[in-house]
Amino acid sequence: MKAFTRSLIVFLAAVLLLALPFQASKASAASAEDTLYAYIPMDIDEHWAYEALDNFVSADLLKGYTDSYGDTYLKPDLSISRAEFVSILVRALGLATEEAGKSFADVPAGKWYSEPIRIASSLGVVNGLTDTTFGPDELVKRGEIATMVVRAFESSVKFEGEAKSFSDVPDYFATPFIAKASQAGIVRGASATTFKPYANATRAEAVVMIQRALDLQKSDLPEDAVLTAVISEENAKETEAVNAEEYGKLGEIQAQYYTGYQLAASFWDGEDLAAMKEQGYKMAFELTAPASYEVVSKSNRFAVIHTTGGKINMKLEGPDMTHTEVIPTDATYYLKKMPDNSWKIYYMYEDDPEYSEDEFGL
Repeated sequence: MKAFTRSLIVFLAAVLLLALPFQASKASAASAEDTLYAYIPMDIDEHWAYEALDNFVSADLLKGYTDSYGDTYLKPDLSISRAEFVSILVRALGLATEEAGKSFADVPAGKWYSEPIRIASSLGVVNGLTDTTFGPDELVKRGEIATMVVRAFESSVKFEGEAKSFSDVPDYFATPFIAKASQAGIVRGASATTFKPYANATRAEAVVMIQRALDLQKSDLPEDAVLTAVISEENAKETEAVNAEEYGKLGEIQAQYYTGYQLAASFWDGEDLAAMKEQGYKMAFELTAPASYEVVSKSNRFAVIHTTGGKINMKLEGPDMTHTEVIPTDATYYLKKMPDNSWKIYYMYEDDPEYSEDEFGL
């Protein structure tokens, strides 16, 4: 289960606000938490595909089902339709084109899936069940998924290695695509010798296949400096805004550098800090040790960065009290490439903090 993470600076402010003698903005926090619950599915914690499913949800690549209580469920073992799979594939790859695409009688304009099907068909990623029908509500088969994934990634992934031999894959349209997908490790079979090409694919299987392919995209890697700059700039701007007591800028800064789960998790806004100021409290941050950056992994569209060694001195002063702490900023950041080619943080979690200094003057 995810923790309710947020940026370091706003997180600390929120913690301190809970101890101060005034109420935070409960209405805005409540609505933000409602949004946050959409990123915390209730049914994937022990699932074999947890990592891929959780990553897709955090990055806004997969949506769940919300019940009457506001809880979100991904239903990972539910079969997935052709329209749903194509929509996820187009979203994950950021595919776009102005071409008309194929015309299918069962894909009317205005449907939630009409645009992704247009894009995918115009790029040659998908074909119809016939020349005139797509079958958007038909359940997608494992062989069909392998075919679409290979077509979508063939220009950005190297399909190398030895193809697996599956005893239950006949000589049909998907055979060469299943072979290529197995070469790259995108598919591994239902067992050591079988693939079950005609079996309905589940939502989890679909996500895992796409995630494996995304991890293999190395044709257009971002520079490390571009990725680390996102983190350092975001931290610097939040620090500057807090020190200048320009709390109204915090939401703008978060929207500039955050997306997906991380943006939803950063629900403490300037109203709470402004209320703190009205009560006579002043907060200041000072970077006492810069962080070192390690690029854990990166592909064309996603990256993981780990920061270590950074420390911030936080000082809170108010009526009859002074509070200071030296706080490590060690954390792991997950970034994604946006449609405008910028990079944003969609998930961040802090390493377990061990404060080296703690001074209270109350």
